[in-house]
Amino acid sequence: MLHIEQISKQFPTKTLFNKASAHLKPNTRVGLVGPNGTGKTTILRMITGEDEPESGRIRKRPHLKIGYLPQELESLPGRTILEATHRNQYPEHEAKRILAGLGFGEGDWDRSMATLSGGYRMRVALAHLLLSGPDVLMLDEPTNHLDKPTQAWLENFLLSTKITLLMISHDTAFLDRMVTHIWELRNYTIQEYRGNYTRFQKLRDERDAQELSAANRQAKEISRVQSFVDRFRYQANKASQVQSRIKQLDKVKRIELQRDTKRLRFKFPDPTPSGKVVFELTGIAKRYGEKVVYDGLNFSVDRGQRVALVGENGAGKSTLLKILSGVLPFDEGKRTLGHGVTVHYFAQHQAEILNPEHSILESLEDAAPMAERNALRTLAGVFLFTGNDQKKPIKALSGGERNRVALARMLIEPANTLLLDEPTNHLDPASVDILTDALTNFPGTIVFISHDPTFLMRVATRVVEIDEGQARDYIGDYEYYLWKRSKELEQESPPETVQLKKLDKKAKKSKEPSTPSNGTPPAPQPEAAQPSSRRDLSKSIARLEKQVAKAEQDIADLETRIKDRDAELANPATYQDYARWNTLHQERDQWGHELDRLTHKWGDLSAELESQKSQIS
Repeated sequence: MLHIEQISKQFPTKTLFNKASAHLKPNTRVGLVGPNGTGKTTILRMITGEDEPESGRIRKRPHLKIGYLPQELESLPGRTILEATHRNQYPEHEAKRILAGLGFGEGDWDRSMATLSGGYRMRVALAHLLLSGPDVLMLDEPTNHLDKPTQAWLENFLLSTKITLLMISHDTAFLDRMVTHIWELRNYTIQEYRGNYTRFQKLRDERDAQELSAANRQAKEISRVQSFVDRFRYQANKASQVQSRIKQLDKVKRIELQRDTKRLRFKFPDPTPSGKVVFELTGIAKRYGEKVVYDGLNFSVDRGQRVALVGENGAGKSTLLKILSGVLPFDEGKRTLGHGVTVHYFAQHQAEILNPEHSILESLEDAAPMAERNALRTLAGVFLFTGNDQKKPIKALSGGERNRVALARMLIEPANTLLLDEPTNHLDPASVDILTDALTNFPGTIVFISHDPTFLMRVATRVVEIDEGQARDYIGDYEYYLWKRSKELEQESPPETVQLKKLDKKAKKSKEPSTPSNGTPPAPQPEAAQPSSRRDLSKSIARLEKQVAKAEQDIADLETRIKDRDAELANPATYQDYARWNTLHQERDQWGHELDRLTHKWGDLSAELESQKSQIS
């Protein structure tokens, strides 16, 4: 019913859209999301005709009736609330029903519009739109001025109609309950996702992780090819292979990780450094009734590490973090806090301790009474609370907004150690990106829990898997952890297989020549393949040259296949079908292992060839 076709829009200081396209289908409810300043409101204004794209077009079905509720209202026709709602065109009874649902009582019908606050004028405008029966209803932050009962009524009303919705909201819980699709404004385009906001986050995070993984694989492959070039650049007998690989590098289309165009940044205050050992747990036991979580756990953290705690739900990750923070007592063992260690602990439900009557700015002032007000305003702005938003009371904020306030409070005063339990829960993409950048540049120590794969990829330098009361350590980033775990799973064999391997090993051992009782090793046996003459040596060299050439050709062919597959995996269209992406990804990993095998084989053959050539020269 409405098509956005290849639109572009820019201002002197920034670009909003570059050939962006989307299709609004009938009977869908679409959430429009993206960082501040990416053009969400501009899209709505272009659909209504209040603004125009510089190129492309927005095509609408003939006689399409569109209702639009902007964030800021000018004036409404009608002297009273009831007149402004039905404007002498619609049944008065239905107008009163909708007004009642939006929080107006019977005594309000004849109230003058001039006496209403901005929030209640917004409710009247919304009542008029709902009453007018539009084909498409566009809402820009519709819940900003609604209390919980009124918001619940609005949700039920909208869900019971066949109105197609296109709405902007930072209330992710509202989006979860309302939308059937998400349009994300990112990198000057509109990227469409099917499902509610939670599903969008999952799909978007998977896509980002896949893109990051593809970029990392490409970087490793480029490094491998470059190493070949650097190693053999000045060897005449490798000139053709070197030139081939130089051309290959020149032709590589680098995968560039896309980032949001407008990014606020936050830098942690520089804390006083701690000693080398930050935490040391020895023989820790913890039980909840009959359930044993830990029994004899040993665990330590060194200065500067960014440790990700991973594992199944209920494995004890949050328990470990609470023990480290000192807020949870344990049954046995010892907790040692390192020299000069200062700790900030962010719990999953940290937002619940906020004073609901405080404004955002007052909440920050409460956490740091001696801080300058301008510094607190700047910090609030970093977490996307700007202007008058900073005066909003905590009780009027969504869950995600309260989480942002709680994070901001934690970051005001410097500490050299951060313990974070799901810090990205409920945060919008812009806030997650800001937090991630700040944490990766943080000079202190971090121990954290997260289920966000992109966050884990970017932040962790060490991964600890909690499983059955044990802490399994992986000294490396999250990508290394995933690779290492896959290797471990491959090596795990059923008992029968292990026994067969042992028997096979014993059989082989029984065939090996024994060592005499006097301890003298057996004399070396002559090798059948050892060349016995110059002629045989020449034949062997010729054979090795063919094998080296064959290995080089196999490597080149496999490199081409991997390059094509990486490009396919990096294509955003591939991300939309996760099952297909996963199949392609697994096959690509097999090719990577085969490439490693071939490269080692080529190296061994080349070394043997050089050795035999030196004998004949």
